[in-house]
Amino acid sequence: MRVFVVLWLIPLAGCVGSDRQEGFTAIGPNAFQYSARTSTVMTENDDGEAEDIRHAWLVDALKAHAMCPSGYVMDTRRFVPGPPTEAGPQFSNGGDILYAGRCIVPSAQPVPVAPPPVPPPPRG
Repeated sequence: MRVFVVLWLIPLAGCVGSDRQEGFTAIGPNAFQYSARTSTVMTENDDGEAEDIRHAWLVDALKAHAMCPSGYVMDTRRFVPGPPTEAGPQFSNGGDILYAGRCIVPSAQPVPVAPPPVPPPPRG
């Protein structure tokens, strides 16, 4: 019986995988575009666990590209539905979420300003 259970679990191991399909483009030294594919597992909603996972993926991508060590700001988030299937648009499985953001750049230290020169005393 144990052999049967082990043999039954082996094919299931092949089903375990990642639904991670993403893209990253640096736009200059402090701006980026990121995309993540949605599906029935990774839904497009922006208030759930899938969005938290996508934000973790974005942080991984930023680290891999050595960008935004001080953090980032997300400027836009847009859902682009996938193309309709032959059976109709209602059967389209997800789409892409496109993010545009920029790095938080620590402000430069102010340059010390020398006090104005003291005028010489009047002669007289």
